[in-house]
Amino acid sequence: MKYTAAAVLAFSLALSCGGSRESTDGEDQAVQAGPVMEITGEIGVELGDSNFVFGVIEGVDFTSAGDIAVLDSQKKRVSIYSPSGDFLGSFGGSGEGPGELLNPTGIACLPSGGFAVTDPRGREVEIFGDDHVYIETISDFSERAPFVVTGTLNGFAGEQGGFNRDAGTISANLVSWDLSTHETTLLMSTESSFSPEDLAARFMQPQAGIVAHGNILFYAPPGTVEYAVYSFDLDTSEEALLTYPDYSPVRKSQIEIDAEIQAYEDRMQAMASSGRGRMFAGADYDPPREYYAISSIGIDASGTLWVRRGWESQPVFDLFPAGETVPASTVTVETAEDLSDFTFVITPRGIAAYEEDPEYYPRVLLLQVLQ
Repeated sequence: MKYTAAAVLAFSLALSCGGSRESTDGEDQAVQAGPVMEITGEIGVELGDSNFVFGVIEGVDFTSAGDIAVLDSQKKRVSIYSPSGDFLGSFGGSGEGPGELLNPTGIACLPSGGFAVTDPRGREVEIFGDDHVYIETISDFSERAPFVVTGTLNGFAGEQGGFNRDAGTISANLVSWDLSTHETTLLMSTESSFSPEDLAARFMQPQAGIVAHGNILFYAPPGTVEYAVYSFDLDTSEEALLTYPDYSPVRKSQIEIDAEIQAYEDRMQAMASSGRGRMFAGADYDPPREYYAISSIGIDASGTLWVRRGWESQPVFDLFPAGETVPASTVTVETAEDLSDFTFVITPRGIAAYEEDPEYYPRVLLLQVLQ
């Protein structure tokens, strides 16, 4: 489960019986309200047909035909569903052979057809065709495979991490892989100091947001100080910065910080009970005092970038029209259901949301924008 700021906020509000934030920084950071989304259906059941009973949903994407691809990291497979929710087939499976998965963390439906499934534990990205048949394994990673990938016109892109033991630094590298030439392009690299005390904080921070539309790649690294999305033209190498005018970080209340620490301890206990997480033994978690500015990003059919605000308890998306560097409007979700801990997937072919560690059972929500 990714413990987003929104999830912790919802948990802490429940603990405080409706308490509020200590600071209202950022409450005036408003953009013109736009349309809303509504839930139109869902995929997944608690009991019954095994093709609809998920273990742990780790990623969702839409194919060029509008079908829904669901990555289940517990079952080590990808299941495909029609837009109406009918089961169409699956591929993958547990193992170390070609097309098999150890610990998959991300899936991308490729614009040219097929799928890329990243498996950091195996240090591989597995490539499958539209017919779900294994094609090849990309394994020439200097450190590890990216945790999150997105499809590009010629292949895929993702954030690849690195660790320099001698220098005591870690790096985050935005890289694109061309599947036709098998060439890689480094688009952006950042390096920061690292110590064992930082281990828990790194573990709890959200994944970077990475999406592509045409030849444009968008990248939102996690951060609390700046609201920043970088765009890269994969043809011309032209770069741009998308941001929120006059953004100022939003502080958490002490109740929210305490709830986040408790969430970390609960997660470590759950991992220890299954024999995992030994590297975190004794690591204390000191949460950031401000919310992450951005929770996730997506792109729709018009090329509009959707940026989910990290400081809102329920999903609020800032919309950046194609070519613009500041948001023009927002989108919210019209529902009584608590979606604070849902990961949203915004694509040109459809919109979905899912929880990795739900209270009841895993499912995928399907949504649409009301005009």
